[in-house]
Amino acid sequence: MSKSGTIYTKVDQLVRYLPDLLRDISKKDDEQLITIVVNAQRLERFAFIIRGMCASILRQRHQHRLSGGRGRRDILGEGIQAHMNRLAQQAGVDRKTLETDARIKDTFFPVINETVLEHIPSLRREHYVIALSAPDPHAAIRMALEKCAEPDYKIGEFRANVRRLKQAGVSSLHLPSSTCTISVCVPAEVKQLLTELITATEKTKDEVVADAIRKLHASLSKSPKRMSSRVHGAKSATFNDKQLELDM
Repeated sequence: MSKSGTIYTKVDQLVRYLPDLLRDISKKDDEQLITIVVNAQRLERFAFIIRGMCASILRQRHQHRLSGGRGRRDILGEGIQAHMNRLAQQAGVDRKTLETDARIKDTFFPVINETVLEHIPSLRREHYVIALSAPDPHAAIRMALEKCAEPDYKIGEFRANVRRLKQAGVSSLHLPSSTCTISVCVPAEVKQLLTELITATEKTKDEVVADAIRKLHASLSKSPKRMSSRVHGAKSATFNDKQLELDM
């Protein structure tokens, strides 16, 4: 049997073994449970890439135009859409999911070799889906890798960052080195309001507070008397060119 045939057999055996694994999992000791979880995470990390690779190959094989011109109905089911529909039906997923997985594979993993497999980032599929909409998907994924190293970084923050890239029409966010860090204690009511604003705007905590400071500053700037009541010697501050970090 060829090497590819052996691998296919092993994958098939793995799938067939899953019910037995789930049935016997309660009998495993702590170390075995940890191993199972780690390997399950590895499988999840590769699953959508494998699915996308299969969809991409299928599209390439059946990308020829049907004879008869544009708009001809694919009665025999020989076109790309028919093949993708069949694959989606067999896999139990929506065809758009397969199309997106194929785009992820073609965009981020155009060539699959041992080096690529060893260094596939431990990112969720959703990170790649969001990155696809960025002006530079590869720059967005690099940003995700950098930011995901932070324990409190959430997928919503990455989505907000990519949205900022799209609105600014730039490929990457060049955060300035100048950083203003503020440590404050706020009442529970204010913290709850901040949480609601973050949810409603899909912005990060820092972005919400920075926007509030900008608006307050702009409001005060319109009233010379109120601005003159500031602490003597303090300079008018703006956060348009700085990144605000809030420790709360």
